[in-house]
Amino acid sequence: MKPLDIIHDSWLPVIEKEVHQEPLLSLSEKVLPNISFQPDAENIFKVFRMPLKDIKVVLIGQDPYSTPKDAIGLSFVNGTNKVPPSLRNIYKEILDSTGQEGNINGWEQQGIFLLNSALTVETGKPGSHLSYWKNFTENIIRFISYNNPCIWFLWGKMSQKFKSNITNPLLMKDYDEKLIKDLPINNKFNYILEAPHPAAEVYSGGTSGFFGCKHFTYTNLILDKLKKDKISW
Repeated sequence: MKPLDIIHDSWLPVIEKEVHQEPLLSLSEKVLPNISFQPDAENIFKVFRMPLKDIKVVLIGQDPYSTPKDAIGLSFVNGTNKVPPSLRNIYKEILDSTGQEGNINGWEQQGIFLLNSALTVETGKPGSHLSYWKNFTENIIRFISYNNPCIWFLWGKMSQKFKSNITNPLLMKDYDEKLIKDLPINNKFNYILEAPHPAAEVYSGGTSGFFGCKHFTYTNLILDKLKKDKISW
C-alpha cells in the first residue's frame, strides 16, 4: 500500500496538492528514504481515513512518538499497551470531570480527528520534522474549519500557534459551566477550547491548568446543542 492510499476521497483536493510541493517533496524523496522514521510509511496519513464530514472534534498533537511501534498515525494514541504521561493525565481529567473511565482507542470511531502537527519524525528525535509539515498542517486546518466547522482542542503552545488558521472561531476561554448554557449555537462556528498541554501537569505537580479544563464536559454540551451524538470518552 502506498502512503496516500489510506486517505478518504474527501481529502484529495487539499492533500494531493500539498504532498507534491516543497518542503514535503524533499522530505519524501530525499530525507525519509535515508533515515529511520516513525510511523511506518503506510500509517503516515492514517488520520485521513476519516471522512471530512464525520469530524466532530479536532485534537492537535505535536508529532508522532519517536520510538518504534508506539506511533501509529494518530495523535496521543500509542501502538503498544503503554499509557504515556500525557494520556494518563487526559484520562484523569476525563474521570474527574465526567466520571467516565477514558479510552482514546474509541475516539476516532466517534468523530475525533487525532491530528499531529507533523506526520513523521526521525526515530529517537522528537520534533525533528515539524518544519517540513508546518504549511501542510496549516492548510489542513483551514480546509477543515472552512468546510466542516467543529470543536477544536488546542492543548499547549504548539497547537495554539495554529489558532489563526481556524476560520470563524468562537473562543471558549470566557465560558464556564454556567455561561456555556447560553453559548451561541451555529453550525458555521468553530468552537475553540484551549488549555495547557496535559504533559505540563507532570512538571508542574498538577497545577498547570489542564486539570479542571472540563473540555470533555463542554464538548458534549456543545454537541448536544448542535443536536449531534455525544462522545463516550
